[in-house]
Amino acid sequence: MKHIGIVVPNFPVLSESFVRTEIKALLDVGHRVTVFTFAKTNLSWSDTDIIEFTKLPDGIAFCSWLKTSQTLKDNAKLVAQEQTSISTFSLLREAAKLRFYVKRLNIEHLHCHFMQNSIAYGLVAAKLSGISVSAIGHGHDVYVAPYDLNVKLKHCDFIVAVCKSMASYFQTFNKERIRLLHCGVDIDFFQPRKRSYHERKKLLFVGRLVEQKGVQYALRALSDLPQSMRPTLDIIGDGPLENDLIELINVLALTDNVRLLGSRSSSEIALLAGDYDALIAPFCVSSKGEKDTGPLVLKEAMAMGLPVITCDVMGCSEIVTQDSGYLVESRNSIDLGRAIFDFCHASDNQMQAMSSCARKRVEKMFNSQNQALKLSTWIEKAHYEFN
Repeated sequence: MKHIGIVVPNFPVLSESFVRTEIKALLDVGHRVTVFTFAKTNLSWSDTDIIEFTKLPDGIAFCSWLKTSQTLKDNAKLVAQEQTSISTFSLLREAAKLRFYVKRLNIEHLHCHFMQNSIAYGLVAAKLSGISVSAIGHGHDVYVAPYDLNVKLKHCDFIVAVCKSMASYFQTFNKERIRLLHCGVDIDFFQPRKRSYHERKKLLFVGRLVEQKGVQYALRALSDLPQSMRPTLDIIGDGPLENDLIELINVLALTDNVRLLGSRSSSEIALLAGDYDALIAPFCVSSKGEKDTGPLVLKEAMAMGLPVITCDVMGCSEIVTQDSGYLVESRNSIDLGRAIFDFCHASDNQMQAMSSCARKRVEKMFNSQNQALKLSTWIEKAHYEFN
């Protein structure tokens, strides 16, 4: 099987567990994987090699360039020149560094996460190395800052969209090379735990405290419910809106119902989740157009047997069904409050049924091993060609 180079801006990143999950699954199905990144973080990671390829000295990169055939250099130059967001010189210089490692480690395919710098450099490096290349979009990189997107979709061997809406958008640029693949979940890691349902329901939110996560709508929905049946809400995550949310909690008199617990690792969340009755994730499109696409947190919660209360934004309806949770209109705290009210009045048997359906749906539709097998098949079939 091919040795895959995963190209990412930074690695590992706590909030980007989808990258780590994909790597582990590709390793499990038999691929050798090396991570290439612009910056290695301080988080621990031991599953595979991580190389900060941009730190390679320019002199070594130049020697790597000289060893490349003229045809490959010409192809790389053309792809670099078509891109306008990064200078041609920078693209060729860093691509030569990546090409050095590609040849040294016998990398046979580059798979680039995010449609910005990682694929900009990865694409030129693949053309310079004479190997196949693919990319996967996630959200901000596609809808807020889609630099040279048409060029990248034109020259990749295939492009992965993580939800149907993204796939449709990509197909306006390139109808033939688009693949739909939801980010997968490690169903062995995220397991259901035995739980006793609370008389006063306990809700969990997990995510960055940013506008598109919609936490503010959850708070307003809670405040509209009678105090006698209002559930508690624990918020796991940090971010720029933390102080605003603290102020809103005080204004809405929710200090007895809502706790901000800060950031937690995936392992900690997996342990904590058994103490909650449901996940609430009221996604929305931010004022800048930022939006989550096929959110992984929904799948992880469902894998742990948590019913989900969420909104009809970008792929959520492809994940959550009426049997496994509630799907309401985005930015509508009244609808969200009704869903919370209905959940709080569900019987233990109804909640157990939702829990079981949630787990089964993830096992069937979003198992990371199955997703990795699909991605592996596409990578194995890909071969170098100059598009």
